[in-house]
Amino acid sequence: MYQIFLSNKAEKDLKKLDKIYRSKTGKSIDFLASNPLAGAKMGGEYKDSYRIKIPPLRIIYTPDIKNKIIWIRAIGFRGGVYK
Repeated sequence: MYQIFLSNKAEKDLKKLDKIYRSKTGKSIDFLASNPLAGAKMGGEYKDSYRIKIPPLRIIYTPDIKNKIIWIRAIGFRGGVYK
């Protein structure tokens, strides 16, 4: 199992979500703890990151395989999470 850490931005993003989306996001984060490479690899400025889709939300995270840590960078709707 991997340890999950949320950035300050991700914590704020999570608090802003409705209850329905918050529960779905929580389940996906728990899933990532056991499957850190389940998401799609990203490019560009997020070169070392992955994303997991929970329509219409996205979770952007960076796994640290060596130390068994997952850093969640952002949580948000598709239109604004990449900005």
